Formats: sequence, structure tokens, C-alpha cells
Amino acid sequence: MKLVFSKIDKISIFITGLLIIGILSSFYDFGIVSLFFSITMPILCIILCFFAVYGIIKKKYFHLIGIILFLLFFNFFFQVSIEKNSNPIDTIGILTYNVKEFKHPISDKSKQDTSTEIINFIDSLNADILVFQESSYKDGIKLKDYPHYFLGYRENVDKSLLAIYSKYPIINEGYIDFEDSKNNAIYADIKIHNDTIRVYNLHLQSFVINQHILANEYKSFNFWENIKKTNTKQIDQALLIKNHVDNSNKKVIICGDFNATPNSYAYRILKKGMDDTYKDKGNGFGTTLSILNYPLRLDYFLYNNYIKVLSHDNFTLNLSDHEPVFMKFKIK
Repeated sequence: MKLVFSKIDKISIFITGLLIIGILSSFYDFGIVSLFFSITMPILCIILCFFAVYGIIKKKYFHLIGIILFLLFFNFFFQVSIEKNSNPIDTIGILTYNVKEFKHPISDKSKQDTSTEIINFIDSLNADILVFQESSYKDGIKLKDYPHYFLGYRENVDKSLLAIYSKYPIINEGYIDFEDSKNNAIYADIKIHNDTIRVYNLHLQSFVINQHILANEYKSFNFWENIKKTNTKQIDQALLIKNHVDNSNKKVIICGDFNATPNSYAYRILKKGMDDTYKDKGNGFGTTLSILNYPLRLDYFLYNNYIKVLSHDNFTLNLSDHEPVFMKFKIK
């Protein structure tokens, strides 16, 4: 008997085919294809939900294949956490934030930057550990109540500045340099009472997409080639970090600006054997950067099973191009 497919059936099959390519692109480096699907996967999911409902109504259950595949390989991009935790003894709060050199303009017409507002926000939050990307203060900013800090600045080393501030003693620290890149990572071992945790501060390879930069600084800039190289670099950097983490045998928190979505291969590498605070305790889209009002989650807290997460909060401050992420945890 010959199968007859309607136009809707054919579109559904086509979208499911795209999803399969997207799944493969999250396990392999397909360059621009991988980037495209890592960003658009939520859109595919929404479309597949409509086809799934249609399939149930019409009793054409093959329309459910796409959404089932999505849920098998990806977590849903919108979270609802209704569990409320009290603040037990020994709760630790940690903030990660790409602060854009503390120089992001308050508005397009303003010459005033956001440094004061960011510091006021930090003071109000009263976090125990602060993790900054693109700090760009080689001597460190003055923050009260944080006597211990590790600044990633090294003379004659051209890297985007990272920093870790702590109310607790930092007993060990180090760098993880990425080859042929201004991006990098640092880590600090922080002694909290009778325990020690290792906090990794990551700033994975950045995508150069600013049109002003393209027009004025890189006359021969190849946009598509840059995307391909950036995607490959992110994967190599993620592998380097993950190898370092796996060899540490520490109670670990990986945080920072990954410049990669949760549907990317780089994220999948870092997430292996770890948990994601947003998926455990987050709400909403978990947006940390928006492009044309399209929500992207690029900043993370990942942790191993020595850590118990109590809360995860996203903020909308508009004081940098990225938004801060704050979480509270206990050491098991």
C-alpha cells in the first residue's frame, strides 16, 4: 500500500530531518552549521511541539518523533523551579558576570559608564565569591569585604582579564591558557571552613560579530571563516578545561562566559559528568545575552556531585552586554 503524505506531513518530516542534523552538530564540529543549530534549536522545538499536537489530533503519531528526539538529546530551554529552599547554615553565594571592563555605556547617548551601578549591585547581593570576565582592571577594583582575590593579569601576556574575589582564603591558583587566543581561563582553590572547592572562571573564544569592528578594523575579515574557527577553538578549549577538571579530583564549580549555547558541542563537553544549576533551580529562559531580543544562555554554573545547589537566579540589569548569574550552594 502506497503511503500518502500531506503537505503538513512533508513539512513535519523535513523539520525532523533538520533536527537530526542539529543533534549531530552538537556532537561534531560542523562549523557554521553547528552554530546555526545551537542557536535555533529552541525554535525547532516549538515548531515540533505544534506538529506533535497535530499528530495526536490526527492520530498520525510519526509527528511525535521529532519532539521525542529533542527531549532525548536536549533539555528543555524553559525551566520552572517551584522548590523553595531556606538558607541553611554554611550557605555560599557565588556570582559570575562578564562586566565588559566595567565600561559599558549607560545609554547610546551617555558618556557615563556602568561601573558604579555594577559595584552597587554587587554590594547589595552580598555574594561570598565573585567571578568576573573581561574585568580589565590589572590592579583590581576596590571591593569591600573581599580580602582574598586572584587577578588574571600577567605583564606582557595579552589575555582578556579574568578575576576571582572571595571572602574566604584562596590557597592555590592557576592559569589555563588557550593557544592563539586572547581568551583564557583561571582557577582558584578556596578554603571554606573545613572544605576546599575549586572554582574555574572561563571565557571561551568570542565570536566577532560587531559590525563596527568588521567595518573599521578588519578590512579583509572573513565572517564565515571566523565562525568556523571560533567554533573549533571553543571545542578545543572546552576539551582542555574538561581534561584539567577531570584530573583535579576536586570539589568543582565551572562558571563563566562560555560564548556557547546549551545546544553546542563545547557545552556538551564541559557538561559531561557535571550538573547545570539553571536546569536544577532556574526559572524562565535563563537569558544572559540577547541579540535582537532573542534570548541566549551563554553564562553558566556547572558543578560536580560534591556540591548541593540551593538556588539559581538570573538578573536583567542592562549594565553590560551580558547579564549576571547568581547561585547559592552548600558543600556536601
